[in-house]
Amino acid sequence: MNGVWVALGTLALAVVLGLAWQARQGRIRRGVTALPSAVRACLDEAGPYDGLTLLMLSAPMCARCPQARAVLDELVTTIHPVRRLELDLGAHPAVARDLGVRSTPTTLAISRSGHELARVIGVPRRSELLETLTPHL
Repeated sequence: MNGVWVALGTLALAVVLGLAWQARQGRIRRGVTALPSAVRACLDEAGPYDGLTLLMLSAPMCARCPQARAVLDELVTTIHPVRRLELDLGAHPAVARDLGVRSTPTTLAISRSGHELARVIGVPRRSELLETLTPHL
């Protein structure tokens, strides 16, 4: 009988942890921080831009990256001046370490001055991202 209680307790804990993890996906974290030099180099390589940049951090085997890419591409076509760039963390592991990125996709909203305005872990929710970006347009 003790084995049944252990199994039920483990199952309940797994469900609670799974729900907590899922609730955090797609949520926006706000904050204004300076970007590491590797990210600045990526932005410089893309060329000057007088608007906001959505930098999607991806990986080759990322299952949710196509969904995030679709949301960001749709957002970029509807609001201006916003552009989307993508950085493969497999090719730039130092960027993941410097930014503390532990999962992909992660999207950074970057200001004209090169500061991180917001960070989305997982597939962004269009309405929340638009609400966050609007004051900076």
